[in-house]
Amino acid sequence: MTGAHRLAAGCAAALAFATTVAACSDISAPLRNEVYEWRLFVPAASGDGADTLSFHWDRSFLPVRVWVENTAGLPGHMDRAITTWESVYLYREFTAEIVSDSSDADVIVRGTDAPAPQTSRTRLRSAMAPQCRGATDLDVTPDNRDLLLPIRVFVAPSAVPGTPGLEDCLALTSIHELGHALGIFQHSPNPTDIMFADPSVLLPSPLDRGTAEVLYHVAPTLEAVRR
Repeated sequence: MTGAHRLAAGCAAALAFATTVAACSDISAPLRNEVYEWRLFVPAASGDGADTLSFHWDRSFLPVRVWVENTAGLPGHMDRAITTWESVYLYREFTAEIVSDSSDADVIVRGTDAPAPQTSRTRLRSAMAPQCRGATDLDVTPDNRDLLLPIRVFVAPSAVPGTPGLEDCLALTSIHELGHALGIFQHSPNPTDIMFADPSVLLPSPLDRGTAEVLYHVAPTLEAVRR
């Protein structure tokens, strides 16, 4: 589909979920029928039922500032992860850059195991692979309205350097965890997707890419707040 056709599509394009499409300005929602559930369902702040958590980075935050611990080759892996996800977006809805100061970061990536989860945080854990592990923590306010920054990402090797498969595991886990940090809060049910709980593919699938596109044209329920 050409850019002109996308612009002419209009705001009322049907999405695969019963969600509210964000109001159009100059850019219309991409037309995608095959997406998986990216939103996270948590106990309601009222104590009755469940709340839906959805998020994408507002343009006022772009480029998202990512600090990466200089260990296990993570800066290179995360730089590639950023480039990979940026390539999904036709209109640069998501962009990010690696910064040198962790105190100024929106996302902090550490090459260690995730600590014991705190009661105030929601953990999006990936399954343990033989060579490495990953997790992403979201600090959501009790009323389920604000996402307090920074988002904390953990990508930790389980094997010594040079172990077969370690670099591939770190690379795909970096892409997977950044996928959570850009707004894909749920794991895909499909093993062929990078956002599967225990991914084995090296790059986002067409389904990953379609889901990532659509979520940036659906009104979020969370607002990012810098502390």
